[in-house]
Amino acid sequence: MTTKQAVDRGLKIRAQLKALNKELEAIEAHLEQAALKGEQIPLEDEDLEGRQFLARGSEKIIPVVLTSDLLVKSFADQSATHKAILEITGERILAFFRPVKTFKTLIDAPKKFRSEAVGTFGQKTGTAFIDACKVRDKHGVPKSDTKIHWDRARDKGAA
Repeated sequence: MTTKQAVDRGLKIRAQLKALNKELEAIEAHLEQAALKGEQIPLEDEDLEGRQFLARGSEKIIPVVLTSDLLVKSFADQSATHKAILEITGERILAFFRPVKTFKTLIDAPKKFRSEAVGTFGQKTGTAFIDACKVRDKHGVPKSDTKIHWDRARDKGAA
């Protein structure tokens, strides 16, 4: 396959996927409403909480699982959620949650982050700092993203 063929086919597939995803969203919304109104039965997995509706097609049956309410996995210190839980549990909160101190970047744009690092620490220390901040795989190799910008496609005549 040539690059030209790959681009043409990729654009065609993206358009088809967009249309299919829109159609699938409508189908899933319909199935969710059918599940809420239809007969619900217990889940097959006894370790999970919730119920299920069996949506019957011509050849297949699709389980539509209605799970129990979601539980928080984390919350900010002194937030309304923290205060509500703490009021009920007291120190026993530590049996369910552990306080964690994390660092979050203040500069989301990588180019600006790198520029600020060199500006703050100088070239040598800034470069070492940037290297220490890189996300790495299990072998220590820095990770990077490759993105194909299908949405930015333009006509060949356009500059």
